[in-house]
Amino acid sequence: MDNYEELDTFDLDLLDLISSDLNATNQYLVFGGSNSEIYAINISKVIEVLVYKDLEMVKNGNGDNIIRATAKIRDEIATIVCFDEWFGNDILDEEEYEFAILAGFGGHNLAIMVKNVEYIVSMNSNEMKDNSINNPKTNFISKIKLNGKDRLCTVFDGDKLLLDVFQDNYKTNNVENISLDLTFDTNKIVLFADDSRFIRKMVQSLFDKMNLKSKVFENGKELLEELKLLKSDDVGLIITDLEMPIMDGRTLIKSINDLDIYKDINIIVHTNMSTFIIENSLLELGVKKVIGKIDMEKLTIGINKYFKS
Repeated sequence: MDNYEELDTFDLDLLDLISSDLNATNQYLVFGGSNSEIYAINISKVIEVLVYKDLEMVKNGNGDNIIRATAKIRDEIATIVCFDEWFGNDILDEEEYEFAILAGFGGHNLAIMVKNVEYIVSMNSNEMKDNSINNPKTNFISKIKLNGKDRLCTVFDGDKLLLDVFQDNYKTNNVENISLDLTFDTNKIVLFADDSRFIRKMVQSLFDKMNLKSKVFENGKELLEELKLLKSDDVGLIITDLEMPIMDGRTLIKSINDLDIYKDINIIVHTNMSTFIIENSLLELGVKKVIGKIDMEKLTIGINKYFKS
């Protein structure tokens, strides 16, 4: 197929979908919204798909429109959010929501209420189109085949969802509250790639606080093209997300490894796609550290340790 691959032969067990068994960073779970549009979440972030009505939960009584309830799932506490409500779609009656996608974001478990779950599909990063300018809650869109028809599918910004749901937590753990023992005094720069504009803004403010010269990019291809214009000694560190359009983080890392003159530059991966299998595969590629979003304190420690002045 061209820019999508429908996995027709995959037997989707909605009650037991474990992301580590599907270790492919280009695979996405597709689900439906109340507006008849389709959306997707990277499969590496999915822990399990559950029948919503079977969840034992405590409903939220404080009037918060994003957090619906709290549930205990497999001995872990999960926050239940309604995707349609967060995204700005019409809200359906509760009994119309069939499933809850249990997903892991930055150490938090979110059970995302959705109308229905469709398929698992493969999306090639070089065919994804950035859509964050048109809708700040999306990362990119891609064409997929669903029920024999070509459809546009929106991959939502999980980092934005995380920030919106746990905004109080991140107010107490943001860049302004990071304590620095020292700041950098160097002409070397750090190169950073992430498709989420919220993350780019947050990490850029950390670079500024650390007195680091930096260049920030929306995808791996932009970073790679800039890197080729620089001498190896000009770059102190590279930090990249994994899930990006045009060129994803894994492809970027492999491309840098193919350029011998840049092989000594340290690379940190900053991602929510941090399963045990993915992390080990990245370390085998020479990545120095895999840091989960959105922990600015851990990222600060990583920068201090791996930046080559």
